[in-house]
Amino acid sequence: MTWSDSTFGPDGPWHAVNIYMGANDTEIAMFPGGSWTSYVLLNTLCDNTTKISSYCYGDRAGLYNPDTSKTWDGDSVRLSPVNTWTGIQWGYTDAVSLDAYIYRALESIDVGGTGTSDSNLIAIKQGYQTYPGGNIFPLEVGILALGSPDINQTFAEPSGPPTNGTFVTSWLYEHGVTPSYSYGMHIGSPKFDIPGSLYLGGYDKNRLLGDISTQPINSGELPIEMLDISLGVVDGGSVWGSSSITDLMAKSNSSLQSGTNVAIDATNPYIYMPQSTCDAITAYLPVTYRSDLGLYVWDTNNETYAKLITSPSYLAFDFAKNDVNTANITIKVPFALLNLTLSPPLVEFDTPYFPLMPTNGTPVLGRAFLQAAFYGVHWSQGYWFLSQAPGPDDNFIKNIVSIEPTTTTISGSASSWKDTWASYWTALPSIAANNDSGTNSSSSPSSPTNASTSLSTGAKAGIGVGCGCAAIVIIFLAAWILIRRRNRAKQLTTSPPQGDPGHHLVSQGGAPVELDDSKPDILHELNHDPAFAGYYEKRNSGKSRTVQGPQSSIGQSEGLESGTTSRYELF
Repeated sequence: MTWSDSTFGPDGPWHAVNIYMGANDTEIAMFPGGSWTSYVLLNTLCDNTTKISSYCYGDRAGLYNPDTSKTWDGDSVRLSPVNTWTGIQWGYTDAVSLDAYIYRALESIDVGGTGTSDSNLIAIKQGYQTYPGGNIFPLEVGILALGSPDINQTFAEPSGPPTNGTFVTSWLYEHGVTPSYSYGMHIGSPKFDIPGSLYLGGYDKNRLLGDISTQPINSGELPIEMLDISLGVVDGGSVWGSSSITDLMAKSNSSLQSGTNVAIDATNPYIYMPQSTCDAITAYLPVTYRSDLGLYVWDTNNETYAKLITSPSYLAFDFAKNDVNTANITIKVPFALLNLTLSPPLVEFDTPYFPLMPTNGTPVLGRAFLQAAFYGVHWSQGYWFLSQAPGPDDNFIKNIVSIEPTTTTISGSASSWKDTWASYWTALPSIAANNDSGTNSSSSPSSPTNASTSLSTGAKAGIGVGCGCAAIVIIFLAAWILIRRRNRAKQLTTSPPQGDPGHHLVSQGGAPVELDDSKPDILHELNHDPAFAGYYEKRNSGKSRTVQGPQSSIGQSEGLESGTTSRYELF
């Protein structure tokens, strides 16, 4: 498949593939990866821009005008929906609802220089998305379905013979263009110049690094059991003070302790998880939740943000390998890939965001996850495949391998995943983190460990030395305070003679010493001296007087008779 030179989406950017639709070969960019039905945006999408936006964003990827094609068939499939507004759902999440004016149709599609006929479509004349906060936004890019468990999709008409719709993948296989009814894809990342890779009837072996998991298809869905989500680093230190923080999927949600099924879905952009899981993940990140979008935006002023997206830090997803409970496979998504951009019309100006969205429905791993993962589908065998994909330092030399009709397993490259990111990462200068071997490892499932692990012997020794040093400092400090107090007491014994009315008597563990009122600076110094812990006395000549100290209110004398004495304690 040919990938577009342009990138798309107000929440990416994302790669899309080019197809040529109809007898007039209209070039259109579409997001690949759906099942059963393709969704094409018609030119009428731009007829009404007052409801949502004055600018028609769908123009960038290309819109289709069926009136210019002789091969467009919008009449044969008369099943519902037919020219009506309805709520539809492409992909396997309804976290963002989609309302559209649609009807079914059949049309020819050219892929890779080969034309296919009677592809099953849903034509969208008008449509918009409604985000969790209630804001509506226009559609921008259609969806290209890549098959289903059936070789064709048959529509039983109310009268007359049934109508058969095909898929580009099934048509090419049936006509001997590809060796099997299958495909392999890595969508890549425009931001890091990781090119997209999509082969029908095969795959690029160099896009699979390390372990590969094989599991069954469920109708058109690609499910896998997810066991946990964790945070980690490949090399160096961690902004979290730990090289691994696990048990994030099931935190505060005991129903997820034994794992949960998630769907892989390239037609949806985000990572869709239960609210409890989102809370557990974002508790460790400098992000703010935008309720109007249902998404999290990065706090770019927080110093942790820059460290995360430039260091070898990642969000890891642990799965049951090969649909069994005896081995695991982990896909690591670097935070560099999770620093995406929201742009108009979703926001007024470009905004870095973390592509995680809470959902009450099926957990789904969308394009944000698939930037770092390869997946392939063999519809005839009923299996699909998952593996780690390379980063931007890969040479992207192609090694195309056919998927045969009887293929049940596929193989990948022995290249190091870590090496494909090396020049883009700067390790944090902290305690040594667990090094990554460069490939995913399979192991028997184990109980998740807590974020705070037990201390090593070296760490305990370090703490002991630190406590000893602190004790020595405290002893010297106490001695210094004691010496200063004694020196202060000696200075006070040389003060003016006592006995005159109106003078202050100061005591610091000995006989009172009189201070002349004409020397307020001495009294002020005592009131501000943290080492002075005694008291002073005032002999009153018949008038009330109040004396205040800096460390507290140290007393008041009201209406004292001549010759009486008030004592004020400093504490």
